[in-house]
Amino acid sequence: MHPWRCTSCDKRFLGPDDLVGPKRKWPLVVGLLSVLLLLAIGVASVSMLGRDELPKPDGAAESAAVGELEPADALDAQFRAARAALLDTARGREVSTEAVGKLRQAAEGGHTGAMVLLGKLYRSGIGMPQNYALAARWLGEAANAGDPEGMVEFGRLHRSGIGVEQDAVQAYVWFNRAAALLNMEGVQERDSIAVKLGADELRSAQTLSLEAAEAEAAKVEAAAGQEDGSR
Repeated sequence: MHPWRCTSCDKRFLGPDDLVGPKRKWPLVVGLLSVLLLLAIGVASVSMLGRDELPKPDGAAESAAVGELEPADALDAQFRAARAALLDTARGREVSTEAVGKLRQAAEGGHTGAMVLLGKLYRSGIGMPQNYALAARWLGEAANAGDPEGMVEFGRLHRSGIGVEQDAVQAYVWFNRAAALLNMEGVQERDSIAVKLGADELRSAQTLSLEAAEAEAAKVEAAAGQEDGSR
């Protein structure tokens, strides 16, 4: 016997298998297609999950991939990889040393973010021996390259006299320049040190800030003019 459903009254009943006729075979076809569809969905899901478990590329493959990028993009990729490795303290000292090397290469290539991070590491002495002179060098290069975070950190060195001569006026100048670039830490640091300056010092600091901003704008305009001329 086989379960069937009446096409007229929609009631279910049992009947012999020979009730199956040409017009009654479509439920079997639909059921078979449904099973095949579910199997296909399952295979696709397993395949997608398997992709997440694929091994990550080794250092050689990563270097090859970075080499295929544009110079600026390659430096940025190198910086991001080094920063991620430094944040992963569970990977050991060997990985950290390699990450610092990549970070130094990116900084020497002109990546200001790498300069700032390298300067912070030298200042704190975490991941490498503490060295205030190198901290001042890299943070100063980032600041002079127009990086707002580098300006804030370089201003902090001047405020504390770490790696450079202690100079509250210069600290204000760097904080003020960072604030002009919409860096909120620069705003806070500038306003915090301003109350400690005398009237003449504050006036001098603001004048120096304005002169530095005008010089930077002229430098950018000249570079743009040279680029247009080369075209």
